[in-house]
Parts: sequence; structure tokens; C-alpha cells
Amino acid sequence: MPSERAETVSRGTAILLSAAAFLLYMVSGGMRCNMGLIVKALAAHVSLSYEEVSFVAAAGQLMYGVTQPLFGLLALKRSNGTVLSAGVLLMLSGLFLTPLAASQAALLVTLSLLFFSGTGAVCFGIIMGTISPLLGRDRAAIVSGILNAASGVGTSLLSPLIQRLQAGVGIAATLRLLCIPVAVLLPVVFWIAAAAGKYHAAPESAAPAAGAGERMGRALWEGDYRRLMAGFATCGFHMCIIHTHIYSQIVSYGIPEETAALAYTAFGIMTMAGSVLCGVLCRRFPLRSVLGSLYGIRAVAVAVFLFLLPKTAAAVFCFIAVLGMTGDATVTPTSQIIARRFGAAELGLLFGITFVCHQVGAFLSSWLGGIFISRSGNYGAIWCIDIALCALAAAVSWRIRRE
Repeated sequence: MPSERAETVSRGTAILLSAAAFLLYMVSGGMRCNMGLIVKALAAHVSLSYEEVSFVAAAGQLMYGVTQPLFGLLALKRSNGTVLSAGVLLMLSGLFLTPLAASQAALLVTLSLLFFSGTGAVCFGIIMGTISPLLGRDRAAIVSGILNAASGVGTSLLSPLIQRLQAGVGIAATLRLLCIPVAVLLPVVFWIAAAAGKYHAAPESAAPAAGAGERMGRALWEGDYRRLMAGFATCGFHMCIIHTHIYSQIVSYGIPEETAALAYTAFGIMTMAGSVLCGVLCRRFPLRSVLGSLYGIRAVAVAVFLFLLPKTAAAVFCFIAVLGMTGDATVTPTSQIIARRFGAAELGLLFGITFVCHQVGAFLSSWLGGIFISRSGNYGAIWCIDIALCALAAAVSWRIRRE
């Protein structure tokens, strides 16, 4: 197990580092999550069908997941600061060039390849891997929870801005104007990289390139890491049911669409609260206990709602609140177990690999959910699979060795 650094930054510097990291993930995550808002306008701008541009957006989400371990490997060879800088530049290039695209192939390059790859570099694992050694173990656990909520904050703030800009100046000008908040991230990245260089006499991220593959192999052969991968795949399966199907499921109960939309908004708010609370819990309780409990609560909540509660608006909001509190909260204990077991320098790479598993689970639930719902007309089957997987994830998480 990597040794914990004895020296950490002062409280004031830790606050500044946390704020800078929050800004990075807020803009990056907020931009990525709101790209769905521009699909219809972008289709009209490029003279493509909605389905064609939707495929571009879907390819971008896949690119976001696949590039994370690749950038994590690059961070081991170079530095986290290099990767974060490259990510910001890729995002800028994608936003600036997308209005010039005149075909689906061009959009795949500018939006999916450039922009979404950039968000894969400015991701949770790389950012936390940069600042964790400077914060110390206890601070890192709390900041991890706060940082995890940043994406939701960015989504909430940027969503109305993007909608108003599209209505006022059109999609092309909107994308160019969105370059401004992304460009602001460059000096932030430079400052974080400088702080990391100042407090790291021998940066962990400067590990020799020849040993990166060997370390990755050791992690993949370790049972605890495979358990984390399995749990995070279940997390993706669970979350994609919510993101893809929960809105239509609520409407199917005869609940008005406005109420369903409000419930979905409440879910987003509760994910932020749950992320922050989980950061505090991870400082006070064993990480495996927090992670296993989160998966277990999901299984129980889904079972109670599916089989016991009446499908009223009040029951839906209670269900959504529990799902939100546990939604993004698994990121903090998962990432902290990886950081403590393998070292913060390898967090970007190893957390990126677990995130690929997360996206595989998301793909399966989106695909299977569509099949089950179209054939049976109800949502019971996909949720029953989710209950079983969450229970299994809870069991394997509890088997992780105490750090």
C-alpha cells in the first residue's frame, strides 16, 4: 500500500485547491451533461436528422468513458497538469469547430472526438488524483464528496443559460460563447499544476512509463479492485435506468408530466446533497461499509417502492429522494478506496477503468430496459434485475478488505 504523505498544504491553500477543482469539474461536467439540450438545434443547423445527431451525442458519451483510463495512463507518463491542460484545449477546440461541421462525420470529430474526449481528461479521477496528495487522507475524503457534487451544480447552472442563449443568438453563437467559461479553466489548471509541483518534491504522477502497465495488471488481478469494478458496473446499470426511464415511468402512473419533471429535478438536487454527505461519512466510517450500505439502500428502496408503496406523487418523491441521496454518492468511497490502496497518482487510470465498467452497465440497462418495456409495457423486470445486482454489489463491497 502506498505510504501517506506526512506533509500537506495549509488549510487556506486546501480551500483554494478545493475551490479550483470544484470549478474545473463544475464546468466540465456541466457542459457534458447539458449537451443533450443542443441536439435538436444542432440537427437543424447541420441539416441532419434528430437520430443522426443523437448518435453523435451517444458516441460522445462513450468516448467520455473510454478516454478516462487512457488519459489516466498519460498522466502517469507525463503529469496530471499536462492531461488537464490538454483536456481544456480539446474542449475548446470541439466547441469552436462544431458550428463549422457540415456532416455527421464532421460532428463525430468535433463534438464526439474533440469535445467529449476533453471532458474525459478533465474528469473526477484526474482532478482528485492531482489534489489528493496535497490534502491528506481526511481532507481528501470530504473534498471528494464536495467535488462529486460539482457536476450537478454545473448542470443546474448551465442548463438555463444554454437554453436562453440558443433562443437568443442561435446554436452556432451559443457554442462559441460557451468557449468563454472553458477558457477560464486554463489559468485554473496552470495554478493547480504549479501548486502540485511546489508541494511535490518528487511527484507521484512522475512514475516511470514502463511500470504503468505492470501496476494496472497488478490492480486488475487484485480481488478488491475487481469487486470495485463489479460494483461500479452495477452503479451504471442502476443510474441509467433513472436517467433513461424514470421520467416515463412516473408519467405511466397517471402523474402529470410537470410533476414528473419536478421529481427529476429533485433527484438532481438530492444527488448533490448525497455526494456531500457521503464525503463526511467516508471520513468517519470504513469506506467499504459506506459503499456496501449505499448499494444495499438502493436495493431496499427499489423493492419497497416496486412492491409495497402506492404509486402516488408523494411516494414517487420519497423514492426519488432516496435514489438521489445514493445516486452519485458511490463515487467517493470507490475513488478513495482506489487512492488509498494504490496511490493517488494512479487514481486517474484505475478509476477510469472502473468508469468504463460503469458505462458498460449503463449501456446494458438502457438497452435491456427498452426491450423489456416495449414488450411487456411495464418497468418491473428491469427494476427486479436492478434489485438483484444492487444486493450483489452490496455483498461484494462488504467483502473488500479494510483499508
